[in-house]
Amino acid sequence: MMANKTISLAMLLVFLIMVSVALSFWQKGTGGSQIDQDIFVLDDIDRIDRVVISRGGEVIDCRAFPTGFMINGQFPMDENLLTLLAAVLQQVRVQRPLTGQEKQEAWQGMQEAGSHLQVYDGEQILTSFWTGGDDAKQHSYFATEDGHVYLVYLPGYTSYVSGLFELPLWNWRSRTIFLNTWRSLLSFSYQDHSKPDNNFEINYRDPFFSVSGIHRLDSNRVMNYLQDLVTLRASSVVDTVFEGKPWLELSTTDIDPMKNLSLVLYGDTVQNTMLGRAGEHYFTFRTVSLLPIIKNAEYFENVE
Repeated sequence: MMANKTISLAMLLVFLIMVSVALSFWQKGTGGSQIDQDIFVLDDIDRIDRVVISRGGEVIDCRAFPTGFMINGQFPMDENLLTLLAAVLQQVRVQRPLTGQEKQEAWQGMQEAGSHLQVYDGEQILTSFWTGGDDAKQHSYFATEDGHVYLVYLPGYTSYVSGLFELPLWNWRSRTIFLNTWRSLLSFSYQDHSKPDNNFEINYRDPFFSVSGIHRLDSNRVMNYLQDLVTLRASSVVDTVFEGKPWLELSTTDIDPMKNLSLVLYGDTVQNTMLGRAGEHYFTFRTVSLLPIIKNAEYFENVE
């Protein structure tokens, strides 16, 4: 009985050895090993303090500052895009390598019209690679610097992953318009081009603010107004140029001159949406989001 069991185990061992040898030969014939799905993954994204995206002569330099990530040192980065960028760098997976003509065409496409990504920790490059995709924008390709191209995907994300790196510069700007805080604000100017009598200014006069023409100030209304101002967000950034007549101009002066900004609004409150320009960028706003800052000087008067 024991002998039969020993023979059975020996035969099983021989069988397993044969299977192992067969698998070894099969793997050598098909590339040698399993695909590393984490080729482009960064485990410790907290080390990242700069991401540079280069595409078609345009450079998008996302750099960490004490106040957050800035784009080309000019304006804050959109919070949603920052979250998506972090997700891609931490979770992107390789589905399969490209080979033959498919690989050659994808690599050539990246060199001609793709995006090149460099991720930094200080002066150290943590990773760098190329991104692109097929003409239909359905398949995303990432490639190593030495030309190994892979079909990639983001778990739970069905859209075109490489599309993130194809966004134009203006689309990376935060929808939050003003860079100020009420603590850093020196002055604010409200100019109503349709009704100049509504114009007013808010100036910092230590230890508090003053409003032009108002002697008995409601300090709570001033603080609430400034909070609404510095947290104002646009609905979207738009690629347009508009030469129409401005309706309202809101301008801030800050302790940091780099944060001085004027927002010009076009249209009126009858419309559901409104076009605005801040610096070189155009935005759309839901009119209802602008109502808290469409006031006149009398609004700040303490009537008690």
